[in-house]
Amino acid sequence: MNLKQLEAFRAVMITGSVTAGADMLHVSQPGVSRLIGDLERAVGFKLFVREKGRLYPTPEGSSFYSEIEKTFLGLERLGRVASEIKEMRRGYLRIAGMPSVSLELLPTIIDQFSRKHADLKLTFETHVSLRIVESIAAQDFDVGIAQMNLDQKGIRIARSYKMNCVCVAPRHHRFRELQSVTPDDLKGEPFIALSQNTLIAVQIDRVIENHGLQRNICFQTQPSLVACSLVSKGLGVALIDPLTAGFFDEHRIVVKPFFPQIPFSFRIIQPAHAINSLATDSFIEQAAAVFSAHESILEN
Repeated sequence: MNLKQLEAFRAVMITGSVTAGADMLHVSQPGVSRLIGDLERAVGFKLFVREKGRLYPTPEGSSFYSEIEKTFLGLERLGRVASEIKEMRRGYLRIAGMPSVSLELLPTIIDQFSRKHADLKLTFETHVSLRIVESIAAQDFDVGIAQMNLDQKGIRIARSYKMNCVCVAPRHHRFRELQSVTPDDLKGEPFIALSQNTLIAVQIDRVIENHGLQRNICFQTQPSLVACSLVSKGLGVALIDPLTAGFFDEHRIVVKPFFPQIPFSFRIIQPAHAINSLATDSFIEQAAAVFSAHESILEN
């Protein structure tokens, strides 16, 4: 017994004749007759009887057909499921993003992605980079966007990007008149520092220390969004990523380039040993397109 034999039998049952069944399957009439004969020998009973030139199913044939139809309906359902998976209309994607990309960029990426794949279920959470890296390594998420070192175990890097940190100050601050800010300009200024457990804080500290500057650190906080909010209240100045700074309008803060440049790098990451789904690949490409279009972001 094989699938072709079952298809021939089903076609004749549906159409009522060998000729019509052959047309349905786009095969010859003798071919359908031969397949049904082979099937009868395989099952050990007659499927049809011919009376006055017409074909009638036997009781055994009718009973057998009811079971076959269940199987074919199941195959059709499997075909629909396969099509839905291929077209990304079935499945889910778990995404984690660091705060700076979660304010505007990730919602934009998710909006564009969801318009193409409306039936795909998405989970989107915002965490600090360290938590994202740990969660990706544990395969709690499919895709993460975070700051990380190159040698992190359990992580595969899909894309790498960088921006340059900017200096943010209260809206009426003297920095408003400057073209750019340097370490010397920070002398004596109340400084809002980022928490020491972040990669960007380490990079900022290194640049400041290389210039022999002792900052007047009045607050230490995380994430950059909170630092920017404190700045907008007039509590100090800060060095942060341009994405977060761009979320605040000019009536709340002053944003200036900082020199020497301090790179703010981030990566699209995945679990090291996970096999990408079609949805994962599509999401990464969508994210790459949005990042590439952003004026502050460079592929690294």
